[in-house]
Amino acid sequence: MKFKSNLIYIVTILILIFLLIFGYLLNKKNSISKKNEISNITQQLKIRNKQISKIQKNLIQNGNNLNNFINKKEIHFTQILKNKNISKFENYKISKYQTNDILFNANIKAVGSAFIDFFNNDKELILATYDGIFAFAYIKNLTKFYKIDSNISKLIKFDEFYLHDHYGIKDVLVDKKDFYISFIGKKQKDCYDLKIFSAKLNYDFLNFKLFYETINCVNKNNKHEYYAHQGAGGRMIKIDDAILFSTGDFRNRPLAQKLENQYGKILKIDIDTKIGEIVSYGHRNPQGLHYSKKYDFIISTEHGPKGGDEININHKPFLKIKNFGWPISSYGEHYKKNYSKKKLKEAPLNKSHKKFGFVEPLKYFVPSIGISEIISLSEDDDKFLVGAMGNEIIEQDLGLHYIELNDKKDKIKEHKYFPLNERVRDMVISKNKNKIILFLETTSSLAVIRKTTN
Repeated sequence: MKFKSNLIYIVTILILIFLLIFGYLLNKKNSISKKNEISNITQQLKIRNKQISKIQKNLIQNGNNLNNFINKKEIHFTQILKNKNISKFENYKISKYQTNDILFNANIKAVGSAFIDFFNNDKELILATYDGIFAFAYIKNLTKFYKIDSNISKLIKFDEFYLHDHYGIKDVLVDKKDFYISFIGKKQKDCYDLKIFSAKLNYDFLNFKLFYETINCVNKNNKHEYYAHQGAGGRMIKIDDAILFSTGDFRNRPLAQKLENQYGKILKIDIDTKIGEIVSYGHRNPQGLHYSKKYDFIISTEHGPKGGDEININHKPFLKIKNFGWPISSYGEHYKKNYSKKKLKEAPLNKSHKKFGFVEPLKYFVPSIGISEIISLSEDDDKFLVGAMGNEIIEQDLGLHYIELNDKKDKIKEHKYFPLNERVRDMVISKNKNKIILFLETTSSLAVIRKTTN
């Protein structure tokens, strides 16, 4: 009887093991099938994008633009969500508007990309698409943006700006009647820089002029590396009579540690003299900027390599130029595993900043979240929202991160994550802190987050 019971027990175990192995193999087969399907779709999208880019190139050469065939005068948005509660984000509700009228994107996983800013006492919103189409809307009606003509196509003539997702507009900034845009420029053959154009803000025609350009340029054929998509920076904020401007290293990593150039830096540009001074260096690709005038600190966000996205804080930033360590120190890893000894010496990515004399990040993310803009939620500059792009909700991408600082503003005492299942490309907040507007590039949408009363 005992033998029979043991036999039944052994057979049961064998059946369970068989079912587990069969299930694993079936799941693996389905997983491989899904990965192949996703890979095929991605490849198809890349081919379609290249075909559209060729059409756009031919049209631009003849003085036309493919965007005008979609809608010459307006960009239409449709409201698809109204005043929905955000889980764990108390006292805020979200509405969402989606458009099919934005043609080009800043990432293969985005439908359309744009940057935004408030103007006219927060009653209106201006939008700039990645390829230089400008439009404005009244905050009371975000379903209709009216296009504004400009001279962009006469000033920016290199193809990559209009056709390649590594280039294009990087940020917009409104300062009363002045409107600024930043972008990757082409200084000479195979050599790129960062530029800022400015124009007087109006509804008829934006007549842009060069406001600022970084010293020298980064050659695509340098001895290190070149990759504009992960190294351009371009974020702008206004402080007193200057503009804070972030620049990336274009993956020419040694540039970030050299003070004789302006790449891998945060710069302070005097609006009158147009002279740019280095505020901090050792940056890879700063994506978000906020300056607290009350407490005199800059809080910034920055893309790491594979892992190592950072939130950095720079107290009393204009007294001394501080070094934030890239590429000597980083909590991320290189994308490639077979780098030469020379490249590893240039960029060792040590897992400490303080040990090597650099400023430690306020927080770092491993894996990366595809970090983007940062905004202050309070007059006391202790509560912030940080955007996340990336591709995986399980890694806390595709949403918003809330952080709260301690009284000394040197540590994070609270951190929450709110998934949106959207890449947060840009984010602005009204002066009264009651209204936040996001550009969500996964679905080419605007999200309006309103603060409600308790």
